[in-house]
Amino acid sequence: MTTQTALKPSNFLEGVHGVHLAPHSPFMLEEMKHGDLLQSTCESFSFGTRQRLTVQRAWQQRPPCLRPIHSCGSGDKTVVETIANVLTSLPFIALGVQAPRKNLNCKLYANSLIGVGIASSLYHCSRGKLRKYLRWADYTMIATATVCLTRALRNENPKLLMAASAVFLPIQPLMVSAVHTGMMEVMHLHCMFEVII
Repeated sequence: MTTQTALKPSNFLEGVHGVHLAPHSPFMLEEMKHGDLLQSTCESFSFGTRQRLTVQRAWQQRPPCLRPIHSCGSGDKTVVETIANVLTSLPFIALGVQAPRKNLNCKLYANSLIGVGIASSLYHCSRGKLRKYLRWADYTMIATATVCLTRALRNENPKLLMAASAVFLPIQPLMVSAVHTGMMEVMHLHCMFEVII
């Protein structure tokens, strides 16, 4: 195998879920021939380039809870699927309009339900590069609705938890949804035991 063929990217991994092929290497390869000896050396880097590579490496090694969501891209392949998904998003808007609005927390929850319906409809109608951003908006809006519901059910939520939820909401909306859904389950279980006892 020659050096030129070794540098060409292989296409057999293209399309495999979780595999991202880089179009080129960040290192420049130089070849120097000394008789039968073939040496490869990396182009010298300036201080700024090394620092940038260190930051990139640290960013790539962050824990999974701080990584953004990557959509698998396998949704709405036909117009029929798009229509069905948009139609299933509309009940969230109807529920938000009809939800009780007795105090500020209930109003926020009702409005967040409307937001879930709108974000979901926009995501399912979108195509191209805009789709991944609208998918993130859909996930984030769902997480926002769970935070608002937790707040509407119980006013005494810890301020630190609510602040942490607000920080992690744009970064890791599924984790925020899971935590607040678990809190609601515990609240409902606690209420159930109070009724039984």
